[in-house]
Amino acid sequence: MFTKLLSLVFALTAVASIHAQENIVEEGHYLFDANKKLIKLIQSQGDLTIDHVGNHGYEVYGPAGVGQWLQNIADQADVAVISLDHEKESKAAKDAFVSYPTPAQIAARLQELQAKHPNIFKLFSIGQSGNGQELYAVKLSDNVHEDELEPEFKYIANMHGDEIVGREMMVLLLEDLTERYAKGESEIKSLIDNTEIYIIPSMNPDGAQSRRRGNARWSDLNRNFPDFTTDNTNRPDGRQPETQAVMAFQAARKFALSANFHGGTECVNYPWDTTGDDFPLLELVKKLSAEYANDVPGMKNSSEFPGGITNGYDWYEVDGGMQDWSYHWHQDLQVTIELSHQKWPNYSTIPQYFKWNKGSMIRYMSRVHQGAGFKFETNKSGRVEIEKLGTFKSINLGEYTFGDGEFYKVLDTGRYRFTVTTSDGEQESFTTKVSTQSGSYTPNFTKL
Repeated sequence: MFTKLLSLVFALTAVASIHAQENIVEEGHYLFDANKKLIKLIQSQGDLTIDHVGNHGYEVYGPAGVGQWLQNIADQADVAVISLDHEKESKAAKDAFVSYPTPAQIAARLQELQAKHPNIFKLFSIGQSGNGQELYAVKLSDNVHEDELEPEFKYIANMHGDEIVGREMMVLLLEDLTERYAKGESEIKSLIDNTEIYIIPSMNPDGAQSRRRGNARWSDLNRNFPDFTTDNTNRPDGRQPETQAVMAFQAARKFALSANFHGGTECVNYPWDTTGDDFPLLELVKKLSAEYANDVPGMKNSSEFPGGITNGYDWYEVDGGMQDWSYHWHQDLQVTIELSHQKWPNYSTIPQYFKWNKGSMIRYMSRVHQGAGFKFETNKSGRVEIEKLGTFKSINLGEYTFGDGEFYKVLDTGRYRFTVTTSDGEQESFTTKVSTQSGSYTPNFTKL
């Protein structure tokens, strides 16, 4: 038995090395390994993905054949393993699957919203999936076809195709915001009038159409971004088409606050995911995460995640995730929001999930106005040093880059000094106050 197990380890390692860049997730399984006896062995096997580590065990994804290997090591360790193949589900579960809209039907709903609210709603594509489906994005703003001097915010959902709740929530959120804007609700009108809001309901329409974690090429998109601890290039070459599209889209914008939506449990996961080092704005991101979770019953009352939040690396390591990439390369503060214990719940439950999360989603969006920035009259590039001013001691928050003469950053409340140095040697300094805006929003930019 030992010889057979060893040969399986070698065989799987060879398969994993072949797929090292693609993060192949053709099979998914759940190990009832409450004591985490096998987790280190699994982590050592190259391209296997561990997800949703919990009190009873965890999910494992990998290339074809991983199930046989997992069954063998599970037998040796007296651990149970079950397949997550949705083809083996009950009829009720399969009926829930077919109740969901297709990607084409989602696109039609977005097109209807644009036709109904053309003054604030712009639908466009950031690229195409592996199977040629459009990767639709929506911009909400009052002057929707102009690039205004306003904080930029972003939501992305459904990067794992079998985690569907986020996609549905994004469409419902867009319907809710546009209807309330049309009714003249003051807070929603102020938010949309003074913010550039971008929403991508589905980063992985091919995966959603097939109800699988990976894209059309079976790649796990949330392990496909450059990992700053091992890759210092931030190059899109060789990555999946959906990943490349998001990388190009982010590079063309100036997002200051974002979130991406997943499923499999209920919590808000904050960075870092790939390292145990302290996150530069740790207290701020913990506050934002706790504020979101506090109004969502399943998060607030969680027995697994105190307060409904968790540090990503403390939970389980994720390499090549979008959350860490977003902040490290683009200074865009991003969290990961897990919306539902069931990744693909009965479609009839979606309105309830939206009701639980709607207030938190809108409040989190508004927090992009808890920040400060500057704008030059002409395009300039350079760096900015931010210092938080205190009564007895000031705290240096580090140095950041900027381009196109514009910079904005979400910060904790307080007074700050910005010292701006352009690439041609010009230096300017100013102080500003960051406060929590509520109900009425004003972009906090200093003209230089």
